[in-house]
Amino acid sequence: MTANLLSPPSGAVVDGWLVSRELGDGGFGIVYLAEKNGKPYALKVARHREASGDDKQTHARMVREATTLLMLDHPNVIRPRGHGYAEAGNMYVALEYVDGWTLAEWKELKHPTIHEILRVFVQLASTLSYMHSRGVLHRDLKLVNVLIRKSDGEPVIIDFGCATYSLAEDLTEEGLPPGTERFRAPEQVRFERERKDNRRARYAFKVADEIFALGAMLYELLTDPWPTHSYIRAPLNIQMPPPPAFDVNPRIPESLSELVEKILSREPSRRPVDAEALRRELEEHLERSGAEYMVPAHAPSEQLLAEPSESAGFPGVPPKAPTPRKVPRKTLAIGAGTGDGPGRGWDLLAGLWRRSRLAFGTFRAADDIPS
Repeated sequence: MTANLLSPPSGAVVDGWLVSRELGDGGFGIVYLAEKNGKPYALKVARHREASGDDKQTHARMVREATTLLMLDHPNVIRPRGHGYAEAGNMYVALEYVDGWTLAEWKELKHPTIHEILRVFVQLASTLSYMHSRGVLHRDLKLVNVLIRKSDGEPVIIDFGCATYSLAEDLTEEGLPPGTERFRAPEQVRFERERKDNRRARYAFKVADEIFALGAMLYELLTDPWPTHSYIRAPLNIQMPPPPAFDVNPRIPESLSELVEKILSREPSRRPVDAEALRRELEEHLERSGAEYMVPAHAPSEQLLAEPSESAGFPGVPPKAPTPRKVPRKTLAIGAGTGDGPGRGWDLLAGLWRRSRLAFGTFRAADDIPS
């Protein structure tokens, strides 16, 4: 039985791949659990024109994703297992199936220690260093695009739908390349704000953008007890930097917090120069880590999830978070202005940040949707 792939039933066959169920839905394609020769695979199928609005653009991005994956051969990068075309004409890429948790799920379900989180990010930085040496930029690093494999605890970078490589055709039609707003570097935000007089200008994505995204992911895991839940989060990439991680979560060692601040610097030149430099700095912290690194980033009691409320039709609200440690005013009130000046604006933002730790939404979902 074949299907049009907009909503294939269980048992549909795509070019010899037996579709089981949908795994995920992204901007350029839909991922299904499929089977071939008795083995499971992830089958990513390009969207139809009706769904994507631009069949040519979607096809071009799928071709580039397949090309990018064929350029890489690394144990911490999702591996391609085949590609082709469905009967309807839309392209697919077959990928190894990774049975694992997203980084956000791993944080909530396994309660990793700070040492374990740091170990994962050393591996991710090493993987990025390899990718960059091959001329590949992922461009959409975020918590849901890294899986922790259940069998061995290894991280695997997935979803190369926004990726590009050296000398690749420019498919960007907007000022910024596709990606996720929360994990964009501050220089992208500045570029978008300043390019109003030149709508044809295109942002050149760089290694520094990737470094920032990895730092934003690390900051989220260190400071957010419930990263899978949707609620108001203070932005990480506006003019004023977020509060230091150890001010938001007193369990975080101050030296590690200072490194994260460096990675999230508003100025690219102040971040680690490349992924290898970032790996070395993270590894140095790992090697000299003491007892304070051997505790969960958040106590498991802080992460207990409420059961879904069937009457409301939405998952239940998590238990109230403990009152965060009060952040010193000198840290938040940068500029220390009065009235409506810059200090006042940041005071308000800092207040929002503190309240957002408690103001959880009423449904469980990822808040980082690709643009």
